[in-house]
Amino acid sequence: MKWFSIALLSLGMNTGAFASSPSDAQCPSSNFADFVKAFSSEPEVQKAFIASPVKQVHVIADGNIPKVVERSLKELATDELKVLLSENAAKSNLTIEINLPNRVIVRDQTGQFLKVFVFKHGDCWVLNRVEDWSLEAAMDEVARSEEPELSERELKKGVIFDRLVNKASPESGVYLYAAALDSYLDGARKGSAQAAFAAAGISLSGQAPRLENSRILQLLIQASERIPDAGLTLADFYCDEGEYDENHGCINPKQSMATLERAASQGSTNARIRLGEVYEMGTVVPADLPRAMACYREAQKSDLESGTSAVDRLATQGVVSDDSIQCIKAGSFR
Repeated sequence: MKWFSIALLSLGMNTGAFASSPSDAQCPSSNFADFVKAFSSEPEVQKAFIASPVKQVHVIADGNIPKVVERSLKELATDELKVLLSENAAKSNLTIEINLPNRVIVRDQTGQFLKVFVFKHGDCWVLNRVEDWSLEAAMDEVARSEEPELSERELKKGVIFDRLVNKASPESGVYLYAAALDSYLDGARKGSAQAAFAAAGISLSGQAPRLENSRILQLLIQASERIPDAGLTLADFYCDEGEYDENHGCINPKQSMATLERAASQGSTNARIRLGEVYEMGTVVPADLPRAMACYREAQKSDLESGTSAVDRLATQGVVSDDSIQCIKAGSFR
């Protein structure tokens, strides 16, 4: 995907002491991908081309709140680098991605494992930072006190990844958003409507990778079955398929209206207000101001402020309330 290959040439090149290296150690390659291949498989190259001190970032549990800890180490534990070897990564269902100009990302597809290895270049490439964003240990600590359901654990993990973006560099933040999406998707597979809604939302936002439209549709349908307000997002998606272009009309107006009506019938006041807006503006179906008034009046019963404001706006246009007209029942799209 394009978002995986963005070249971030302005990456900080802060200086730091190199690890003492054998006098005969030679740089395997000035090409980053070739260097990483040698670095991952040859222990002597690793010893020669790791900065000292080397920065290490990891996440711990601080009560119920994961906390980012950064420290400087004279040397890395050998185990830290094992995942860079393709055979080891494959055994753990991990993927290795080289992100130019200077990062190697090792991750899985469920949000359980995420490490970022950051190199800098002088006479040769040198590993100077290891970021371990994996949350499983921290989540285990949280689970001991909260005992969330499995699907809700994945939802919470996705939320934490999303929040941790503020603690990461923009270059690493891209992968935290991806891990959040993976966590939400895992939660959705395990039955969480909230996780399904969050997965669709973060994908449509552009922060995380864009899922196929068919997958987004599945997620929004799953979410809307238990979260009435998710029906609003689903109704919008039926109209624009996530492409926010005001110049084209609604792609599937019947499905969009049926979804809004169903959400309103499930108790969503926001859906009733949206129905009123649709009938008022005529953007999905032909404008019908008396029907819009009926929808706003129904919304007024549970949201006095928004409903009253909309009712008053139509009243100033000469629209009169008519008790014989209902927001949903007459002319239903369902």
